[in-house]
Amino acid sequence: MSRSLMNQVVTLLAALVLMVAITAQVTPAKDSKAGVNATMTLVNPTTIAGKKLQPGDYEVTANESQVKLSMHGKVVAQAPVQWKDETGKSKYSTFVVNDSKITEIHFGGKTRYVAIAQDQTAAGN
Repeated sequence: MSRSLMNQVVTLLAALVLMVAITAQVTPAKDSKAGVNATMTLVNPTTIAGKKLQPGDYEVTANESQVKLSMHGKVVAQAPVQWKDETGKSKYSTFVVNDSKITEIHFGGKTRYVAIAQDQTAAGN
């Protein structure tokens, strides 16, 4: 195989890997009768309602009054929430962290997000 062809193949493979990685992170939130579900990644240690969370992938489920974060099928934290309106649809599902605490959770493709009640320190323990 010529050097030029090998470079093209390597470039194409790198582009495909990057597209798969980006697609995995931009999965839109799904609505269900129970609320909104999304898979989201924490990249740094943080807390929610006093519960410490380590970096990793979490299944996030929010209903009218609370949010639950699960890892490997087990609920690891939950917190009371208040729904708020955004000016437009969120492009990504993301955690908003302030002072190492999750303060908001935005859901990709949605015009509403949840604000975490910060006065609850024992919820989810």
